[in-house]
Amino acid sequence: MVLTLIAVGLISTFGLSSCNSNEVATTNAPANRVTNTPPSKNAPPPGASVTLPQELRDTKVQTLDGDSLKLSDFADKVVVLNIWATWCGPCRLEMPELVKMSNEYKSRGLVVLGIATTYNEHNDPAHVKEYVQSQNIPYKIIWDDGTLAGPLMQAVQARSVIPQSFVISRDGRIVKHFTGFGALSTPQLMRLAIEEALNDKGKA
Repeated sequence: MVLTLIAVGLISTFGLSSCNSNEVATTNAPANRVTNTPPSKNAPPPGASVTLPQELRDTKVQTLDGDSLKLSDFADKVVVLNIWATWCGPCRLEMPELVKMSNEYKSRGLVVLGIATTYNEHNDPAHVKEYVQSQNIPYKIIWDDGTLAGPLMQAVQARSVIPQSFVISRDGRIVKHFTGFGALSTPQLMRLAIEEALNDKGKA
């Protein structure tokens, strides 16, 4: 019993953890099917940036509080998009780190946005709102039916797991993509990616 608890604790502390996500809804694939497929052979090589289509950046999406926004609204900002779910343990561990980053870098031009998907949350926005309020999440949460999450994951040929985070430069490039959450590695690596994107003054 004690050894089991220790092992679980070590995995939570040191391991890169993720949860299976319900499949991102697309016109060619049924929703709610759990997938865990490896990335495509056509996936961009590690370290390569991926430019988001302007059409996607101009797509209007709804937020949990009833507003709407577009990624192009933040053209002068560095954006971190985080796909998460209320039931996902690693997502819950990562959120306090995202809050810290939002508070730390906001004055320098960082915008953090969460993406909660209808299919991962059983189409229950009230439950997500309650969780967000209980955790004092200061940044906006997008309530997404796959319109944004789907193309983002397809752009980097990602597996259907959460959490996933995308660091997007001012000119609309995914400069870093994170799958899962490791308490000792992910926050540090994400901060490095954010710093690099914020310091890229040529893209402002």
